[in-house]
Amino acid sequence: MTCTCSVSTKQWVSAILVIIIIGALTLFAYTSAEDSLSDAVQDGMKSTVGVMATQVNASDIANLKPGDETSPQYVAVANNLKTMRSMNDHIVNAYILKVNPDQSVTFLVDDLYPADPQGSAKIGEVSTSPDKMEIFHALSVPTASKAPYTTKYGSFMSAYAPIDDSYAGSTGNTQAVLAIDMPAADYVAATSRGAAILVTGIVAIIIAVGAIFVFGRKPRAGTAP
Repeated sequence: MTCTCSVSTKQWVSAILVIIIIGALTLFAYTSAEDSLSDAVQDGMKSTVGVMATQVNASDIANLKPGDETSPQYVAVANNLKTMRSMNDHIVNAYILKVNPDQSVTFLVDDLYPADPQGSAKIGEVSTSPDKMEIFHALSVPTASKAPYTTKYGSFMSAYAPIDDSYAGSTGNTQAVLAIDMPAADYVAATSRGAAILVTGIVAIIIAVGAIFVFGRKPRAGTAP
């Protein structure tokens, strides 16, 4: 007589339960990690743009109109934005937006102009960013994109903050909105570090299921040839 091993229904049920339980716990841990990283990046961007907005003098942008892109006043504001955002390697653009009475959003100053005229917006150009509600809310408090978006200028995550009409002290009257852009690729890289959790979960499932089948086999009698 020889002995072979059979896989019982109980083992299959146990394996399925292990996959479900470990899979659910892994997914929960991964999602929580992704959310935490995303919140941290967004909070950092909101903090940065909020500080930058306090360094913009509203009187310097109050009278800008289409065609003023090469004026000393415009260039001074653009250079100020460029200097501030250059302190953070992840910020690739800083610009000022105006929310008009008809609820449209237009560019006022773009720190990439005139150095990059093809990749920057001129005064009066309508913003095509899907972050319209975030821009409206930024008339009161710093906000950030909920997810990366794409326009003709590229794919970004953005943050916004109100530019108060009083440079010396806040009056609560917003003159414009300051915006900063982070490349979407940088955002994804910064918020995708939970991948190790998925790998660990998959390995745990393989080991647990393997153990069930290896150590849980029942001997089955057979007839020798």
